[in-house]
Amino acid sequence: MSASAATGVFVLSLSAIPVTYVFNHLVSQHDSWTIVGVAALILLLVALLAQVLVKRKLPRDPLFYVFAVFGFTSVVNLIIALEQDGLIDGFMTHYLREVVQEVQAKDLLRRPFDLMLVICLLLATGFSLFRGLIALDCPAELCRFYAQFQEPYLKDPAAYPKIQMLVYLFYSVPYFVVALYGLVVPGCSWMLDITLIHAGGLAQAQFSHIGASLHARTAYVYRVPEEAKILFLVLNIAYGVLPQLLAYRCLYKPEFFIKIKADEKVE
Repeated sequence: MSASAATGVFVLSLSAIPVTYVFNHLVSQHDSWTIVGVAALILLLVALLAQVLVKRKLPRDPLFYVFAVFGFTSVVNLIIALEQDGLIDGFMTHYLREVVQEVQAKDLLRRPFDLMLVICLLLATGFSLFRGLIALDCPAELCRFYAQFQEPYLKDPAAYPKIQMLVYLFYSVPYFVVALYGLVVPGCSWMLDITLIHAGGLAQAQFSHIGASLHARTAYVYRVPEEAKILFLVLNIAYGVLPQLLAYRCLYKPEFFIKIKADEKVE
């Protein structure tokens, strides 16, 4: 691609700034399908303008026009990110409001992935409470059975397994409760931050716990029995993967967690 063509694409991509500003004000009184139609028309015009800008020396590669459109949409995405961070206003306000309000209007039953996460969080909460009770030497028969035949490492004289289970009890359980609230009530903008922190910490903790439970240097009587390894791995890997799925959910589809201003709710 020649220098003149590259300059043309660069200038064309910067046109996204005034286009989004005008687009935001023109479509504020129209329905969502009108917005989709106008947006598609704008992308088509961008491709046509890219051809006009390089008409003296047309590129041989047809992908030039594809990447010209991508350059335009990349600036649009940058504008969306800046507006979501509150650094600018009035460029994609209506678009973001439409998307966010549509997502937040759905109840939990119409969000199957979120519903699955809620069920898994409830199970993880119960699992954390159960192992925390074992670490606290609960005399219940079920606790003694699990510690003897499934995870004898929880009774290792070393302080690590008990401390780890207590960390899950006093830190992960409150987090799970808060995460349940965030998945049910829209607008909890803090969800992404605490979810990423918890996902990283729990991944490291579970890796260490699983490794220590199976390690050859762990005393034989405290290692996971051979017949219990499959169940042990399934439970602990699932327990470690759940926060990662929740972090993925919050990071790549954050609309449900965006806080809407009071005046926007009234509108």
